[in-house]
Amino acid sequence: MKQALKQYMEERFMFEFDADITEDTDLFKAGILDSFGYISLMAHIEEAYGVPLGDEILGNVMVSLSGIVGFVDTARLRAAGSR
Repeated sequence: MKQALKQYMEERFMFEFDADITEDTDLFKAGILDSFGYISLMAHIEEAYGVPLGDEILGNVMVSLSGIVGFVDTARLRAAGSR
């Protein structure tokens, strides 16, 4: 999932993860994401990974690839545990 999301982000937002923009980089501060890009990314995550983000995301703004992957993994585990 992480590699697919990384590839999606690089293609969609036209940048590459490298020594300057790492998986832990705040993508807002780096100028990669703006609010519209963020909404688009969250919609992709909901659709591609089946993670409903809704109101829960408001208190958990995910700004790095690592943060996003951690959030998605946790949400998937919670969803699997409640089945």
